[in-house]
Amino acid sequence: MNMKIYYDSFQSCASAEDGDGIKVLLSTAASHVKDLTLKISQNNPKKLEADVHRIIGNPWAELILQYFKVLLAIHKNNYYEVYKEHNNMTIIFFRLASNLSRWILPVLYMICWETRELADKADDYLIDNDEDPKCLDEAARNINKGFSTCITDRSPLNTSRKWGVYYMAGFAFKTYFKVRQRNLCTNILRSIKVQDLPNLGQYPKPHQVTFLYYHGRLLFLEAAYQQAEERFVAAFRRCPRFEKNNKELILRYLIPVWLIRGVLPSRELLSRYPAINELYGPFIDAIKDGNVKKFEEALLQKEKILVAHETFLTVELAREISIRSLFKKVYILNNRVSRIPLEKFHIALKFVGLNVEMTEVIWFVAEMIRKGFIRGYLSYQKMYLVLSEINPFPPIGVNHPSAFIE
Repeated sequence: MNMKIYYDSFQSCASAEDGDGIKVLLSTAASHVKDLTLKISQNNPKKLEADVHRIIGNPWAELILQYFKVLLAIHKNNYYEVYKEHNNMTIIFFRLASNLSRWILPVLYMICWETRELADKADDYLIDNDEDPKCLDEAARNINKGFSTCITDRSPLNTSRKWGVYYMAGFAFKTYFKVRQRNLCTNILRSIKVQDLPNLGQYPKPHQVTFLYYHGRLLFLEAAYQQAEERFVAAFRRCPRFEKNNKELILRYLIPVWLIRGVLPSRELLSRYPAINELYGPFIDAIKDGNVKKFEEALLQKEKILVAHETFLTVELAREISIRSLFKKVYILNNRVSRIPLEKFHIALKFVGLNVEMTEVIWFVAEMIRKGFIRGYLSYQKMYLVLSEINPFPPIGVNHPSAFIE
């Protein structure tokens, strides 16, 4: 691509308010980059600047000249310099975008995405040169400015940049998670809450899925499991079937939430996602069998991956459900009588390899009664569990709406 073709293409896209076209013309990954870089390097810098101002003019000239600097930095193969130049380009773009309407959103998405990618490469470059990585943190702040560029738009809704709010929110969440600054997600959620925005369902499905997934993860980490489940289920249902990897990511957090609430995913669901079945299948089998020892062994075996996913503590809570299954077996083996000595539960726990004191047995039973997993009451004086005559171990997770996600 020679300079004339580039200028003509840019003018044409800008006049037509073609965001997708300008996105390509300002990308560092486009097919024209190599040829255009060669042409830029052969031009006198002062002449090049004069040509851009004369041919392109305001408000785009400054942005294009900065883009050229980014390409020249890429040619030098110094990714820290590339990132610095691209960061300057991002700042210029935000200033320009604040005066443009919805059509500019594809360019915003691309520039923010490339900012993060280049920041990653720049940090690797700094580490290789024994310097502290700092670029991704700065890129996160730029991405937040991109979110602000969308949510603060006061133009009429049909032309508003507010249609980019959920894309940028999801992208900011993803970046904040990566740089371990998840607390900053709260500011974005607060901003969304106070704005008069279209319903989430009116936004493109990919925007919805990403936002719901990361919002669910935030709630998950706050142990707000019911709310997290709602977000994960909504994200899973809106995610296309062919996006198998994304569906697995959602299930990675949804299934632990189910387990602690006594909801066991179907075999049919697990069969569609072998990696999830490999991870959580042993826990599901242990819960069904009431095999607490098997559950403990699975925790030890899967500990490393669960810790990496930040799901270990939640899965560990599901041990209580496997104990509940064991207690139900004690009830059945005792001919379904309504009064069972607590010592029998103690013996059953020892039998499956869980050596605990009687006080802990009492706590297990009391918690299950409190949560509705067992119907009855404790007779502390006689150390008995007195069970309801009707359905003392009510089914858990049966007909739960989440159990039927597609």
